Amino acid sequence: MEPITSAAAIAAIVTYLAKKLKDDKSISGFLSDFTEASVNWIRPIFLKEDGTEEKIVQKLKESPESEIKQNAVKVAIASELEDNPDAEKWLQEMAKIIKEKKGENQPVSIINSKNVVTGTVKAGGSIIIGDNNNASK
Repeated sequence: MEPITSAAAIAAIVTYLAKKLKDDKSISGFLSDFTEASVNWIRPIFLKEDGTEEKIVQKLKESPESEIKQNAVKVAIASELEDNPDAEKWLQEMAKIIKEKKGENQPVSIINSKNVVTGTVKAGGSIIIGDNNNASK
């Protein structure tokens, strides 16, 4: 998989963070989805040394859908990345994890295939799958 741009990775991270904050009002749920190394890099942007949330996270938690609040978090991440260019690998890792998680809940589409059954099949009687489905034989 080709790495995505830093801006796209930052946008994905902030969108995912906003969703997590909206759903469970906790940054710990967001941080638990990533490796220790990437969390160690991004944690100081979101949490103070004593573990309390930084003001940008508190404001995003209050208004997770606010574009301005999301942009503030994007700028904070971009600034940290500018100060530490080696952190690009953690940024890319986080974006990859988010992309994989996003795909977990997506329905599977199978096209141009024949006789494909996905999921659990429950029936009170016989199940016939295939072209020759004449049950009276």
